Amino acid sequence: MQLSLPVSLPADETFDSFVSANNRQLVTLLREIGNQAPYWQRIPSLTALAAQPLPLINLFGGSGQGKSHLLYATAHMLSARQVSHIYLNLQQHAAFKPCILDGLEALHVIALDNIHAISKAPAWEEALFDLINRVTENRQTVLLFSARQPPRRIPFNLPDLQSRLQWGTSFAVHQLNDNQRKQALILRSRQKGLQFSDAAIAFLLHHYDRNLTNLMQMLERLDTRSLQEQRRISVALIKRELSRS
Repeated sequence: MQLSLPVSLPADETFDSFVSANNRQLVTLLREIGNQAPYWQRIPSLTALAAQPLPLINLFGGSGQGKSHLLYATAHMLSARQVSHIYLNLQQHAAFKPCILDGLEALHVIALDNIHAISKAPAWEEALFDLINRVTENRQTVLLFSARQPPRRIPFNLPDLQSRLQWGTSFAVHQLNDNQRKQALILRSRQKGLQFSDAAIAFLLHHYDRNLTNLMQMLERLDTRSLQEQRRISVALIKRELSRS
Protein backbone atom coordinates (compact mmCIF):
# COMPACT_ATOMS: atom_id res chain seq x y z
CA MET A 1 0.00 0.00 0.00
CA GLN A 2 0.97 3.64 -0.25
CA LEU A 3 2.22 5.26 2.93
CA SER A 4 -0.51 7.49 4.36
CA LEU A 5 0.43 11.14 3.82
CA PRO A 6 -1.48 14.28 2.88
CA VAL A 7 -0.55 13.82 -0.79
CA SER A 8 -3.03 13.52 -3.62
CA LEU A 9 -1.58 12.46 -6.96
CA PRO A 10 -3.18 13.79 -10.16
CA ALA A 11 -5.35 10.94 -11.40
CA ASP A 12 -4.76 11.76 -15.07
CA GLU A 13 -0.93 11.89 -14.93
CA THR A 14 -0.21 8.29 -15.88
CA PHE A 15 2.02 6.58 -18.42
CA ASP A 16 -0.92 6.50 -20.83
CA SER A 17 -1.03 10.30 -20.88
CA PHE A 18 2.76 10.75 -21.13
CA VAL A 19 4.29 11.32 -24.57
CA SER A 20 7.54 9.38 -24.39
CA ALA A 21 9.25 10.99 -27.42
CA ASN A 22 13.00 11.10 -26.63
CA ASN A 23 12.44 9.72 -23.13
CA ARG A 24 11.52 6.18 -24.15
CA GLN A 25 14.41 4.46 -22.35
CA LEU A 26 13.52 6.17 -19.08
CA VAL A 27 9.79 5.50 -19.48
CA THR A 28 10.46 1.82 -20.22
CA LEU A 29 12.65 1.56 -17.11
CA LEU A 30 10.08 3.21 -14.83
CA ARG A 31 7.28 1.04 -16.24
CA GLU A 32 9.37 -2.03 -15.46
CA ILE A 33 9.82 -0.87 -11.87
CA GLY A 34 6.10 -0.15 -11.60
CA ASN A 35 5.32 -3.60 -12.96
CA GLN A 36 8.01 -5.66 -11.23
CA ALA A 37 8.58 -4.20 -7.75
CA PRO A 38 9.18 -5.66 -5.21
CA TYR A 39 10.84 -8.42 -7.23
CA TRP A 40 12.87 -6.07 -9.40
CA GLN A 41 16.22 -7.70 -8.55
CA ARG A 42 15.14 -10.94 -10.30
CA ILE A 43 14.10 -9.25 -13.56
CA PRO A 44 16.63 -9.47 -16.44
CA SER A 45 15.76 -5.99 -17.76
CA LEU A 46 16.60 -4.52 -14.33
CA THR A 47 19.93 -6.29 -13.71
CA ALA A 48 21.86 -3.06 -14.37
CA LEU A 49 19.86 -1.32 -11.64
CA ALA A 50 20.49 -4.22 -9.24
CA ALA A 51 24.22 -4.10 -9.98
CA GLN A 52 24.57 -0.41 -9.09
CA PRO A 53 26.16 0.57 -5.74
CA LEU A 54 22.81 2.24 -5.01
CA PRO A 55 19.46 1.30 -6.66
CA LEU A 56 18.73 4.92 -7.57
CA ILE A 57 17.37 6.60 -10.69
CA ASN A 58 17.85 10.37 -10.93
CA LEU A 59 15.52 12.32 -13.24
CA PHE A 60 16.64 15.84 -14.05
CA GLY A 61 15.44 18.65 -16.29
CA GLY A 62 13.73 22.01 -16.35
CA SER A 63 10.26 22.91 -15.14
CA GLY A 64 7.37 21.47 -17.12
CA GLN A 65 9.37 18.67 -18.78
CA GLY A 66 7.50 15.78 -17.15
CA LYS A 67 9.61 14.71 -14.17
CA SER A 68 6.73 14.82 -11.69
CA HIS A 69 4.39 13.23 -14.23
CA LEU A 70 6.71 10.22 -14.50
CA LEU A 71 6.94 9.84 -10.71
CA TYR A 72 3.13 10.11 -10.44
CA ALA A 73 2.72 7.50 -13.19
CA THR A 74 5.04 5.05 -11.43
CA ALA A 75 3.23 5.61 -8.12
CA HIS A 76 -0.14 4.95 -9.79
CA MET A 77 1.15 1.60 -11.10
CA LEU A 78 2.48 0.66 -7.68
CA SER A 79 -0.80 1.65 -6.02
CA ALA A 80 -2.78 -0.50 -8.45
CA ARG A 81 -0.56 -3.47 -7.53
CA GLN A 82 -0.63 -2.65 -3.79
CA VAL A 83 3.16 -2.39 -3.62
CA SER A 84 4.45 -0.35 -0.68
CA HIS A 85 5.80 3.03 -1.77
CA ILE A 86 5.77 6.74 -1.09
CA TYR A 87 5.70 9.88 -3.24
CA LEU A 88 6.90 13.05 -1.53
CA ASN A 89 7.47 16.47 -3.11
CA LEU A 90 10.40 18.10 -1.34
CA GLN A 91 9.40 21.44 -2.82
CA GLN A 92 6.93 21.35 0.09
CA HIS A 93 9.45 20.22 2.73
CA ALA A 94 8.61 23.19 4.98
CA ALA A 95 5.27 21.47 5.69
CA PHE A 96 7.06 18.40 7.07
CA LYS A 97 9.97 17.56 9.35
CA PRO A 98 13.08 15.66 8.21
CA CYS A 99 12.09 12.74 10.44
CA ILE A 100 9.42 11.93 7.81
CA LEU A 101 12.25 10.09 6.01
CA ASP A 102 12.90 7.82 8.99
CA GLY A 103 12.08 4.18 8.30
CA LEU A 104 11.19 4.66 4.62
CA GLU A 105 13.77 2.03 3.67
CA ALA A 106 11.10 -0.52 4.66
CA LEU A 107 9.13 0.47 1.56
CA HIS A 108 9.74 -1.05 -1.87
CA VAL A 109 9.89 2.23 -3.83
CA ILE A 110 10.61 5.79 -2.65
CA ALA A 111 9.88 8.65 -5.06
CA LEU A 112 11.22 12.03 -3.94
CA ASP A 113 10.39 14.94 -6.23
CA ASN A 114 12.45 18.15 -6.42
CA ILE A 115 15.29 17.11 -4.14
CA HIS A 116 17.16 20.31 -5.09
CA ALA A 117 14.66 22.17 -2.86
CA ILE A 118 16.38 20.92 0.31
CA SER A 119 19.86 22.11 -0.64
CA LYS A 120 21.21 24.46 2.05
CA ALA A 121 18.78 22.90 4.59
CA PRO A 122 21.27 20.99 6.80
CA ALA A 123 18.77 18.84 8.73
CA TRP A 124 17.09 17.72 5.51
CA GLU A 125 20.39 17.01 3.77
CA GLU A 126 21.47 14.86 6.72
CA ALA A 127 18.13 13.03 6.78
CA LEU A 128 18.32 12.28 3.04
CA PHE A 129 21.94 11.15 3.34
CA ASP A 130 21.01 8.80 6.20
CA LEU A 131 18.07 7.38 4.21
CA ILE A 132 20.34 6.68 1.24
CA ASN A 133 22.81 4.88 3.50
CA ARG A 134 20.06 2.70 4.94
CA VAL A 135 18.80 1.83 1.45
CA THR A 136 22.38 1.00 0.40
CA GLU A 137 22.57 -1.46 3.28
CA ASN A 138 19.25 -3.24 2.77
CA ARG A 139 19.22 -3.10 -1.06
CA GLN A 140 15.50 -3.90 -1.16
CA THR A 141 14.26 -0.42 -2.07
CA VAL A 142 14.33 1.45 -5.38
CA LEU A 143 14.90 5.21 -5.11
CA LEU A 144 13.43 7.56 -7.72
CA PHE A 145 14.63 11.16 -7.32
CA SER A 146 13.94 14.21 -9.45
CA ALA A 147 15.73 17.57 -9.58
CA ARG A 148 16.27 20.51 -11.88
CA GLN A 149 19.98 19.68 -12.23
CA PRO A 150 22.03 16.50 -12.45
CA PRO A 151 23.28 15.36 -9.01
CA ARG A 152 26.79 16.77 -9.41
CA ARG A 153 25.37 20.27 -9.93
CA ILE A 154 22.90 20.45 -7.03
CA PRO A 155 24.46 22.86 -4.50
CA PHE A 156 24.22 20.67 -1.42
CA ASN A 157 26.26 21.70 1.62
CA LEU A 158 26.92 18.03 2.38
CA PRO A 159 29.55 16.73 -0.11
CA ASP A 160 28.90 13.09 0.81
CA LEU A 161 25.23 13.48 -0.17
CA GLN A 162 26.17 14.74 -3.61
CA SER A 163 28.64 11.88 -3.93
CA ARG A 164 26.05 9.25 -2.94
CA LEU A 165 23.55 10.57 -5.49
CA GLN A 166 26.09 9.96 -8.23
CA TRP A 167 26.11 6.25 -7.38
CA GLY A 168 22.77 6.00 -9.19
CA THR A 169 21.87 6.34 -12.86
CA SER A 170 20.83 9.77 -14.15
CA PHE A 171 18.45 10.53 -17.00
CA ALA A 172 17.81 13.92 -18.54
CA VAL A 173 14.08 14.35 -19.16
CA HIS A 174 13.92 15.90 -22.62
CA GLN A 175 11.56 18.70 -23.56
CA LEU A 176 8.84 18.03 -26.15
CA ASN A 177 8.72 19.80 -29.48
CA ASP A 178 5.52 21.46 -30.73
CA ASN A 179 4.16 18.34 -32.44
CA GLN A 180 4.79 16.31 -29.29
CA ARG A 181 3.14 18.98 -27.12
CA LYS A 182 0.13 18.77 -29.43
CA GLN A 183 0.07 14.99 -28.98
CA ALA A 184 0.24 15.43 -25.19
CA LEU A 185 -2.70 17.86 -25.26
CA ILE A 186 -4.72 15.47 -27.43
CA LEU A 187 -3.98 12.54 -25.09
CA ARG A 188 -4.99 14.52 -22.00
CA SER A 189 -8.15 15.95 -23.62
CA ARG A 190 -9.25 12.46 -24.74
CA GLN A 191 -8.55 11.12 -21.27
CA LYS A 192 -10.84 13.82 -19.85
CA GLY A 193 -13.48 13.28 -22.54
CA LEU A 194 -13.07 16.79 -23.97
CA GLN A 195 -14.09 17.92 -27.43
CA PHE A 196 -11.06 19.82 -28.63
CA SER A 197 -10.72 20.70 -32.33
CA ASP A 198 -7.37 20.68 -34.17
CA ALA A 199 -7.77 24.41 -34.80
CA ALA A 200 -8.29 25.05 -31.08
CA ILE A 201 -5.20 23.04 -30.12
CA ALA A 202 -3.10 24.83 -32.74
CA PHE A 203 -4.35 28.23 -31.52
CA LEU A 204 -3.54 27.39 -27.89
CA LEU A 205 -0.02 26.21 -28.73
CA HIS A 206 0.62 29.32 -30.82
CA HIS A 207 -0.74 31.89 -28.36
CA TYR A 208 0.00 30.47 -24.91
CA ASP A 209 3.03 29.55 -22.80
CA ARG A 210 4.56 26.34 -24.22
CA ASN A 211 5.62 25.05 -20.80
CA LEU A 212 3.77 21.73 -20.62
CA THR A 213 2.70 22.16 -16.99
CA ASN A 214 1.17 25.54 -17.78
CA LEU A 215 -0.53 24.13 -20.88
CA MET A 216 -2.13 21.35 -18.83
CA GLN A 217 -3.28 23.86 -16.21
CA MET A 218 -4.88 25.92 -18.98
CA LEU A 219 -6.55 22.76 -20.26
CA GLU A 220 -8.10 22.31 -16.80
CA ARG A 221 -9.39 25.87 -16.92
CA LEU A 222 -10.83 25.34 -20.40
CA ASP A 223 -12.48 22.12 -19.23
CA THR A 224 -14.15 23.99 -16.36
CA ARG A 225 -15.25 26.82 -18.65
CA SER A 226 -16.68 24.48 -21.28
CA LEU A 227 -18.68 22.67 -18.59
CA GLN A 228 -19.99 25.95 -17.22
CA GLU A 229 -21.06 27.14 -20.67
CA GLN A 230 -22.03 23.70 -22.02
CA ARG A 231 -19.89 24.30 -25.10
CA ARG A 232 -17.06 22.46 -26.78
CA ILE A 233 -13.60 24.02 -26.54
CA SER A 234 -13.29 26.36 -29.52
CA VAL A 235 -10.85 29.05 -30.63
CA ALA A 236 -13.35 31.68 -29.44
CA LEU A 237 -13.57 30.10 -25.97
CA ILE A 238 -9.77 29.92 -25.74
CA LYS A 239 -9.46 33.60 -26.74
CA ARG A 240 -11.85 34.61 -23.98
CA GLU A 241 -10.05 32.46 -21.40
CA LEU A 242 -6.66 33.85 -22.39
CA SER A 243 -7.99 37.39 -22.05
CA ARG A 244 -8.81 36.55 -18.40
CA SER A 245 -5.22 35.42 -17.69
